Amino acid sequence: MLIVVLCVYILYVLLSSTASLELMAGVSIPTSPIIAYLAIFLLMPFVSFVFMLIAHNIQRSTLVDLKPVYKKTMISLAAAVGVFASAFFVPALGDALGLPLLLTICLVVGVVPGAIEYQKIVRVTYNAEKSLPSFLRDITESQKTGISPEKSIIHATKRRDYGRFSQYLGLIRSQIEWGVSLKDIFDNFKQKVNSWPVLVNFMMMVETIEVGGGAVGALELLSEYSEKEYEIQVNKRALLKPYVILAFVWSVLIALTTTIVTMTMYILTKFATPSLYEIMSTEISGQIGVFSLGIIFQCWISGFFMGKISEGNFASGLKYAALLAITAYVSLILSQNFLVGIFDVSPPT
Repeated sequence: MLIVVLCVYILYVLLSSTASLELMAGVSIPTSPIIAYLAIFLLMPFVSFVFMLIAHNIQRSTLVDLKPVYKKTMISLAAAVGVFASAFFVPALGDALGLPLLLTICLVVGVVPGAIEYQKIVRVTYNAEKSLPSFLRDITESQKTGISPEKSIIHATKRRDYGRFSQYLGLIRSQIEWGVSLKDIFDNFKQKVNSWPVLVNFMMMVETIEVGGGAVGALELLSEYSEKEYEIQVNKRALLKPYVILAFVWSVLIALTTTIVTMTMYILTKFATPSLYEIMSTEISGQIGVFSLGIIFQCWISGFFMGKISEGNFASGLKYAALLAITAYVSLILSQNFLVGIFDVSPPT
């Protein structure tokens, strides 16, 4: 839908900017740069925000607290926006790099700190989600030997195949050996792990041991539930991963489609009204520059939508936003240079 709308708008702008349309139709369609900017930088992003709102109400994240990620992202984005805005007051900056490249750099740099922080959280969180079912299973099996629940937990924490989750299990073992209650241990544990399934399953284990006496049957049910829940989460993520690829395909297509349609209109004008050759060449150059900015910005926004769909939160879309912006810029440069060389159009600045 976005591709069709953008192509239709390009056709409208280019046709109405030439005298050939007035000669054929006998009317003049008013066009203004303000309309172009409103359509590209407000209307298109607004459509994306609507879909993001719908996705937010449908897809929920298993991560509990991502405020540090968003805070770091807002700070870096504010600095990036300031740098890009300065290009309008310091033309030499925009002329040196070109506005499309400058915008791409600012958008990518603006989300990189948050993306790095998110990856640190996810690396630990996903390992915890993977390791907790095995941890609960080990506690259950130890309980079957007749030892106390606390000793079962200590025995289970001594395994070495839990990956990064082992560091938290080591703290749990130390606290139990020092006589800290399981509820206090859970209060400390939930400050370090952000995964909702992990926290819920751990809390249920604590309640089962302290209130239910650590019955083997209850722990067995909890272990089975945790294993099935993790399997469901893994399958859901695997099913949604292919949609991420579609976002990159869309970024390439929208860049190619925009460039091809623009050049097509240039060719038609060149042969239909040769007198408009110079004017149209300049017009094409300016239009390509404006639409390049809009496409890069639109693809960058789409990254957040893909993050919400694939992993349930917008923070995961930070890395996709950076990669999609780079993909859009590279696609625009390659398509424009290739087609500009063929059609002999002045390259955009």
